[in-house]
Amino acid sequence: LQFLVESMVIGIIGGTLGVVLGIGASCIISSMAGWNTVISVWAIVIAVIFSVGIGLFFGIYPARKAALLDPIDALRYE
Repeated sequence: LQFLVESMVIGIIGGTLGVVLGIGASCIISSMAGWNTVISVWAIVIAVIFSVGIGLFFGIYPARKAALLDPIDALRYE
């Protein structure tokens, strides 16, 4: 459960930071170039969900793999 929560929090923070930086870069570039930009709410939601999904996969996969190891085998490699 700890790995699940930690992976979700890191994914949400990373996704939110990416959305904020993307919106900021979009606003700066559009003001410098004189373009009109439209930022879709669905694109933001999908980006954050995708970020959380990747965070969950890469957080749970190694933890599950390590949990299935025999403790003696796990300590032998250190």
